[in-house]
Amino acid sequence: MNPELFSQIASGVVIAWGAFAAFRASRSATRTGLLGSLITAAGMLLLVRLIADFGGWTGWFIYVWMLCLLGYVVGVYRSASVWPDLPWRAEDVKTRRSETTNLGVSSLLALVVTGALVVPGLMLG
Repeated sequence: MNPELFSQIASGVVIAWGAFAAFRASRSATRTGLLGSLITAAGMLLLVRLIADFGGWTGWFIYVWMLCLLGYVVGVYRSASVWPDLPWRAEDVKTRRSETTNLGVSSLLALVVTGALVVPGLMLG
């Protein structure tokens, strides 16, 4: 298996995982959980942008990319439609701690991936 194909398969899996996280976000019980899922989805999208071979995409990967982006759009739309009905925090302390940890880890992942994209560009520019 050549490295380009392996990179594209890994990128397809990562972006599909992110699309699933975005689609699943609307099932969250609170706004904190919803934000954690959406930040995870954004982190996966940024990660694929970091590792995918954009210059040599083959036909099948473009279709996977477009399908997953459609999943992101539907997930964000569904999340925006349930946002007003959700409370900010859960009543249970254990659930609240879990949601806060998920939001923190997701934010850290997005920050690290964004830094990996931006810092080299600043150094080269």
